[in-house]
Amino acid sequence: MIDVNYKLKIPVLAMVLTISFPGLLSNAHGGENKKMKDLQVVRKRLYESFLTRIPTRIPNPSPAEIKGFVSSLRPAGSWPDIDYKDRTVALWQTTFHLQRLQAMVRAYRSRGHALYENADLKRSILSALDFWFVKDFKIGHLWWEVIGVPKALYPILVLMEDDLSDAQLAAGIKILHRGYRDGRWEFYGPATGQNLLWLTGIHVVRGCLEKNPQEVARPFKRIAQEIRITSKEGIQADYSFHQHGACLYSGEYGLNFTVDCARFAYYAHGTRFGLPEEKIRILSAYILDGQQWMVRGQTFDYGAVGRGITRKDSRFTRDMKRLSDACMHMAKLATPRQAEFEAFAKRLKGAAQPEAAGFHGNRHFWRSDMMTHHRKDYYTSARMFSNRIFNTDMPYNKEGMKNHHIADGTTFIFRTGGEYRNIFPVWDWRKIPGATIEQTGTKYDQKTVRRRGNRSFVGGVSDDLYGMAAFDFTRDGLTARKAWFYFDDEFVCLGAGITCTTDNPVFTSINQCHLKGDVVVSDGKKQEKANKGQRKLSNPLWVHHDGIGYVFPDTRKNVVFLTNDVQTGSRWSITHRYPDKKKISTDVFSLWLDHGKSPSNACYAYIVAPAVGLEKMKAYAENPPVEVISNTPDLQAVRHKGLKVIQAAYYKAGVLRIKNGLVITVNKPCLLLIHQKKEGLQIAVSNPKNKPLNVEVEISARLQGEGCVWLDGRGLSHITFKLPGGQVGGKSSVRLLKYTNKNISKSRRF
Repeated sequence: MIDVNYKLKIPVLAMVLTISFPGLLSNAHGGENKKMKDLQVVRKRLYESFLTRIPTRIPNPSPAEIKGFVSSLRPAGSWPDIDYKDRTVALWQTTFHLQRLQAMVRAYRSRGHALYENADLKRSILSALDFWFVKDFKIGHLWWEVIGVPKALYPILVLMEDDLSDAQLAAGIKILHRGYRDGRWEFYGPATGQNLLWLTGIHVVRGCLEKNPQEVARPFKRIAQEIRITSKEGIQADYSFHQHGACLYSGEYGLNFTVDCARFAYYAHGTRFGLPEEKIRILSAYILDGQQWMVRGQTFDYGAVGRGITRKDSRFTRDMKRLSDACMHMAKLATPRQAEFEAFAKRLKGAAQPEAAGFHGNRHFWRSDMMTHHRKDYYTSARMFSNRIFNTDMPYNKEGMKNHHIADGTTFIFRTGGEYRNIFPVWDWRKIPGATIEQTGTKYDQKTVRRRGNRSFVGGVSDDLYGMAAFDFTRDGLTARKAWFYFDDEFVCLGAGITCTTDNPVFTSINQCHLKGDVVVSDGKKQEKANKGQRKLSNPLWVHHDGIGYVFPDTRKNVVFLTNDVQTGSRWSITHRYPDKKKISTDVFSLWLDHGKSPSNACYAYIVAPAVGLEKMKAYAENPPVEVISNTPDLQAVRHKGLKVIQAAYYKAGVLRIKNGLVITVNKPCLLLIHQKKEGLQIAVSNPKNKPLNVEVEISARLQGEGCVWLDGRGLSHITFKLPGGQVGGKSSVRLLKYTNKNISKSRRF
């Protein structure tokens, strides 16, 4: 049960004057009284929030554990099992002292707890707090000094305020004041993005402890300013998130940004500190139109979490709980999207199945070179990088030490969300799902983890239902043209022009995930369960594992390898955040294509069918509803016969000819998606170079609509698309063009 009897200490002089001379101060200080009332509301919400849930690493210790903390506390206020000399920046062990204090304080303040307002517990809390104030531990790392320690300390100060001496409160406030100089929040210079949110949140709490409305208003105002669309660090125009420069970070930093913005918006709502309506709208769109599209069930797409991919699964679970809490905070603001927030929160808590998404479609994040695709039965994504964006973060604090290829065309495939959970210590990081990687065999160089791409033709085209991503990929001596084509029950993966100047072999990984159940392989004549081990597959037509089918339309062009066996590794090899170096072993399913040594103009084509069960695989593989029209370095195109959708990546101006006689011509390199509907053709076009571009499309069908002219002499419709630049450069332009003749020849239809 939560104790909500929070006391606001009123200055004695003001109280005496108000009682002795009623009305004397009412006019002069009416505004001040209102400010103090609003401040009291914020203080009360802070108190209740921390009492309900402190963001600690030991969130629900038992009374026995709390008593253990008390009994083991040394007279000086330290614990014998905490390393106060630790220098591990990634996870500074010394701060466990504050984490433990948080748990003790919450127990002390919670009505109904066995140790509620226990005298021995109180003495231990104050002793441990004094120990920290006297030592004032530092590690020589600015994040811990100005953000990490103050953020861990402020829930303790808020909950224990009434029991702190003036000297103790002053010592705590002094620590909170770090990172705020001359009216600016600084972190290696002016703070931005999530670093700024951490700092301003700390100073909201500081202002509340100082009972200073002005010092509360200032950071709230700065929080509101940071909720904006920007081309720098923060929320992008496509509702992805960048931190540490042009680096996708919708998870981790972007998730923390959501959590802090949502809870501080909740703390302030209905008061003079409240966020403007426009800021709530932007924040709502960022969460629901951005982050929600990168989540399956309780799993955030690992391609969007930067170096955090190497953290333990417990961290991801905790983050999903925090994101769920953020959605509920947003729902309390009575936004027009309240029902969406509640539904998202329910899935994040695991109270609803992943397929209960409430949305269905395709999303292209043109600012971050990523495409995500949601269907009832599965979620998948393509993660790329260009000369506009970094592939990943630096391995700060020795985290993400093998993330070199995480944006080399990574293709995660989720059904439940648990397919890759905690697999990363044993992963072969040169067989990342979907990526085409040179197998150098050398040790990973920490200095080369982060890089920009050096080509610009990287992006996607989407009509919000279907989509295609294209990647003009190069890394060192390896080049390739890679493309993904997304439909309902399947997606198609193409590679062309795969060339490597070294003597190393080149692999394209199809998937590498937890092994779950049998692996069934078929060459079209017979199918059999694969025994454990590694093997080269002889002309496979399809492979099926864990509800997902992998189809190879032309086995002659693919050398396919399969492993379904134990893989061993260590978490220490990918992150030094955790001191444990023990070996971990896990059963892994790995399927990949071998393009050989020094490939020249190699190619691949495969279909992934996550919604096709084993009993239907034979019929599906023998007559798939999709066909590859072209797979060359100049043009990659696929047609879905059932859905009547054509998707094409034109790496240069050219002509696409369909078997039924339809001809589609473009005058500039671009991406094109055409969906035949009853009334006409819906056409989506984008420029993956993210620059303004006028594209002229010619189609051998008589159409009418915006920018469309019928060329009678040539029997073509000529359509002009003026594609945007700036922050929306790369966004798809979608247009429905209607048939002018209802009796149009079927040969002109798909």
